[in-house]
Amino acid sequence: MEENKGVITDSPSVEETVVLPVAKAEEPQKPPKGFVPYQALEEERRLRKEAEEEAERLKNLALSAESDDVFSDEGKALKGEISVLNQKLSDIEKKEARREVENEFPILKDKKDEFNEFLDEEENKRISIKKAAKLFLAEKNLLVSEPERKGLETPTSGGNKPEPGLSDEEKEHIRKTDFRKYAALLQQGKI
Repeated sequence: MEENKGVITDSPSVEETVVLPVAKAEEPQKPPKGFVPYQALEEERRLRKEAEEEAERLKNLALSAESDDVFSDEGKALKGEISVLNQKLSDIEKKEARREVENEFPILKDKKDEFNEFLDEEENKRISIKKAAKLFLAEKNLLVSEPERKGLETPTSGGNKPEPGLSDEEKEHIRKTDFRKYAALLQQGKI
């Protein structure tokens, strides 16, 4: 710590020395572990989007070049029919998944327009419709877990069945009538 000494004089014969502390230059705070700056996140999203667009462009380019060179006219027609059928199949699968999700979460039927907008967002296109539905409901605070059902009667662990063996009356009868048998049962631990 550096100190500055200053001289203050009240009178010509008396001098006082005052020590003034100098503030240290503040060190910038380190960000918490795992912190990603917003600019880095935006940059990553931009690069990812560009890479996806480039991959899609190359895929389309490769498909168009391949289809023209390799197949005959009949093959091209069949390939076109197959692509149409694949598109129809994917549409049917999407509709079925949507129907299942709406059956599981009936509130989505009421919020259909909002849910469609949610699905059209770029970051929600990549996830399955079931996960998207749960995320949508959680964001809107509509995801409510069903309360645990309580029955009228308390559950039991079964009846209190007596242990197999002799009843108290039978034990007393054996003790009075056949003492040797009673002693043997007693030694065996059956009574």
